[in-house]
Amino acid sequence: QDMLAIREVTAGELVTVLHMGGSYILFFGYVTNAVDYYLNTSFTRYRHLPAVEGGFVVMRERLDIDALLTPQNQYFFLYDRDGLEAWYGAVYQTVASTEPIVREEFDVYFDDWTVYYLKEPCERADTTARFFLHVYSIDDNDLPDNRRRYGFDNLDFSFDERGALLFLDKCLASVDLPQYDVFKVVTGRLGEAWSAVHHIHSPQLISEYRSIASTEPVASSEFDLYIRGGKLYYVKEPCGGADTDARFFLHIVPEYIDDLPEDRRQHGFDNLDFGFDERGARGARFDGKCAAAVPLPQYGIARISTGQFDAAGRVWGVEFAPDARK
Repeated sequence: QDMLAIREVTAGELVTVLHMGGSYILFFGYVTNAVDYYLNTSFTRYRHLPAVEGGFVVMRERLDIDALLTPQNQYFFLYDRDGLEAWYGAVYQTVASTEPIVREEFDVYFDDWTVYYLKEPCERADTTARFFLHVYSIDDNDLPDNRRRYGFDNLDFSFDERGALLFLDKCLASVDLPQYDVFKVVTGRLGEAWSAVHHIHSPQLISEYRSIASTEPVASSEFDLYIRGGKLYYVKEPCGGADTDARFFLHIVPEYIDDLPEDRRQHGFDNLDFGFDERGARGARFDGKCAAAVPLPQYGIARISTGQFDAAGRVWGVEFAPDARK
């Protein structure tokens, strides 16, 4: 029905088909000429916006803009080509006016829960390598079932699926992030020696930090340590990237040795060592501050030993007995 609505408008006209790679499998199995069949009254071309005026564009994405010509459709959407390219151009200029998270072959930007990839000048040959995009959730349970064992969501894509080669030699691709609580994205290009890591400031962790920062820490050293809600918080101000480079050690001595996992009983403590940027730590850097939160075991705790270490040994460390589990 969507295709019939599109045919009524585009008969005899040029139609550019964008971002349809996955749609072939989803709607048509592996019959890759299905769109040609449904749009057989039009002249179709694929993969990028043509550098000619006029014509139409069909995409899977719905954009509620003036260029949308089939707002009643559900799966496939028709756009006025000139209006759509003007909209992409405006998006490009808006994103390019901000600071990217990395400047490489493609500049990578993060804005309003969307990752953008921009390049200028750009040719068709620049868009052939596949992009990888790995999304880390604060809670692994938010991930699709088949991704939980890996610890991240895989949103890898090709430029033909997410991008547009614009007039005036610009390339733009964009991917919306999932609607769960993300703390880190890692992206780059397969087969190329560059990548970008972007840490998203968790609103929940920042709110928790502001709540506990005015209270008395249970221990202090390079980081102030707090216990609240079954979590151990690490807080430092001022704090720079170098302050979180070294790995953290976290050793928990239980009140009862039998509470430990069997493989830890011979050692007498639980080993919860972590890196600041690992998903379990929920690390965040904001306003010159660093904060991380690590869930503590549910058994009674007699003593906690924690700090940081590198190849040369311990950088700092403290040991304390928590007065109460709050």
